[in-house]
Amino acid sequence: MVSGAAGLKAAAAIAVLAVLVMSSQGHPRKKPLCSDCGSLCNTNCTAMVVEKCRNECSFQFACDQCKSQVRQSCCQNFCSSSNGTSSYSCCPNGCVGADCATCSCDYCDTGFENSCTSPCSDRYCMLCTWGIQEQCLPSCISDCNNNCVKKDC
Repeated sequence: MVSGAAGLKAAAAIAVLAVLVMSSQGHPRKKPLCSDCGSLCNTNCTAMVVEKCRNECSFQFACDQCKSQVRQSCCQNFCSSSNGTSSYSCCPNGCVGADCATCSCDYCDTGFENSCTSPCSDRYCMLCTWGIQEQCLPSCISDCNNNCVKKDC
């Protein structure tokens, strides 16, 4: 099995090779222009981030699912314990016997904040994105700069 750092270095080398191959398509020169290294590497590293961080950055579904479950549980517990005698209105028509999955009660907002912090956070996405960019960009730009052609004046 390849270590994470070695895998990223290999991926960065492949990205540079892709830059070199793609830049030669339909052009007489075989190497990218040095002035293009930044944008080419940014494009390739961004694509790598999208691929490598897909799971970490697809948190919205888990967040929505968590909120729905917390809302349903909160409304059912709150409304059934009050037997409709509470001054709070959990659901428009009351919650007892109703479909609590669609209710939206202000009383349960703290439940979202407390229970869904992790599923609704983008911190893992940001950490993954930062880590891939920090390893991919410098090596890609360095490799590109070592294999590029300066633009003719």
